[in-house]
Amino acid sequence: MKETTLLKIALICSLVGLFVLFIISTRIDLKSYSQDIVLNKNIGDDVQLTGKIIKINQRENVAFIEVSYENPVTVVVFTKDRLNLKNNETIEVIGEVQEYKGKNEIIAQKIKVIR
Repeated sequence: MKETTLLKIALICSLVGLFVLFIISTRIDLKSYSQDIVLNKNIGDDVQLTGKIIKINQRENVAFIEVSYENPVTVVVFTKDRLNLKNNETIEVIGEVQEYKGKNEIIAQKIKVIR
């Protein structure tokens, strides 16, 4: 086959692949976090949570943020940089629910301050 034919096939496959990924990404929906500790339904799920910061505890490579929701929820952020967050700020957290010592916590993938 000629190089131009291979180039055209590769370009068409790339464009079709990008289109398919776009369609799939529009159908992905994050669940809202619910504190169902008894059944642990959320363990391993990616969730979205919006609440006010009650307390921040930053250490060397990790930060623990207590967020006011139905009950306080601990959000864990692994970062080398210091977080620029303050108490009483409203944040939106996207992350994965994990269980630690019998309590649910969210391992943050993305945090956004809502103004």
